[in-house]
Order: sequence, then C-alpha cells, then structure tokens
Amino acid sequence: MIIQCENGHIACSNCCARLGNKCAMCSMPIGYNRCRAIEKVLESIKISCLNAKYGCKHMFCYSKKNEHEKECKFLPCLCPHSGCDFLASSEELSLHFRHRHIHSGIQFAYDKFFTIFLNSDHKTIVLQEKNDANLFLIHNNHELLGNLIHITCIGPKSKRGFHYDILARSQGSSLILQSYTKIVQGHSADAPSTGMLLIPSDFFGSGQIKLDIRVKS
Repeated sequence: MIIQCENGHIACSNCCARLGNKCAMCSMPIGYNRCRAIEKVLESIKISCLNAKYGCKHMFCYSKKNEHEKECKFLPCLCPHSGCDFLASSEELSLHFRHRHIHSGIQFAYDKFFTIFLNSDHKTIVLQEKNDANLFLIHNNHELLGNLIHITCIGPKSKRGFHYDILARSQGSSLILQSYTKIVQGHSADAPSTGMLLIPSDFFGSGQIKLDIRVKS
C-alpha cells in the first residue's frame, strides 16, 4: 500500500511504520491517505523473479514479489557433495547429483527400511531416492552426551517435508526416532530444537553405529 503526506510525498506502508508515521521529506504526518494513482502504476509494472536464471519464468507486479519468492520452486540449492559449488533449482540439482556424484550418496526407496553405517565423526551423509531423485541429508552433531542425528530434505522453502524413522540398536538396547524433515537449501543446517535422536557415545562401540532408516513418501 502506498501512502502520501499532505505535501504529496509518498512512501510504502512498511516504510511509514519504520519512520514513525512522519514523512522522510518534510516531517509531516504520513500514514493515513492512500495514493491510489501510484498504486495503480506499480500494479501495472511486471517484474521477473530473482530466480529467473535458475528457470523461473513467472512475471508479477511488485506487490506480489515477496509472496511469489517465498513459494518459488526454483529457489537455488547448493550441491551437498563436498567441494562442489554447483547451484541450481532442486530439480536440476537432483539430476546433477545423480550424474556427477552418484557413488558419493546412498540410494534408497521410499517406505522401505534401509541400513547405513555411521561413523561417530561423520558430519553428513547424502541420501538420494531412486525414483524421484530427491536429495536428503543425515546430519550428525557430536555433543557431550553423544551424537544428535536428524534428517533434512534439500529443496525450495515451499517443498513439503517427509516423515521418517530412525532406529539405532546396541547390545540389546534400541532407540527410535519418528520425525519430519526440515527443508534446507544446502548441506549445512541448524540443528532443530526438536525432532532429533540423541545416541549415547557407548552405542558407537568401535566408533561406528548401524542405523535402520525409513523415509515415507
């Protein structure tokens, strides 16, 4: 929304709030009278998405910019392979990883348990689903009490997450986590406040643990 002061100077509604409803040009009160003529001009101007170079072809008026870019499926994502700086939409990234780094990730199928062996000092392991090629990351953060494990999915912010199960066993004891993947745009991710599996250090034995994992479609 565009607002004008009594002298005709204009500002958007967000700026009015930051300015304390005083015009930046003349200090007159501002924030009560809409300037519909300028609003119509802005609505008629079409702009392209910031992610146009990654494949987005959408054109929209400026007022829709933030709304679109929050949902844009072409938001660039960084390749999770160590040392690779490939940046592209999640769809292009999945194809890139399948062709360039196929042997550095673990292939799996939705809704079926599969087994991995995780070293206590492994930071991340890349997973790629066999059919839709979606990329997932197992994150392993070492803490005083043990290792915190969680899974994320690489994709745009609008992408839906996936339910998953992690099962860890050691000397007759079992630990189970049922959680939901956070969506990230690269290999780094902040540890979530919930939805992590704490594996005590003694579960790792010789420095490695067997995990059974299932990602649900």
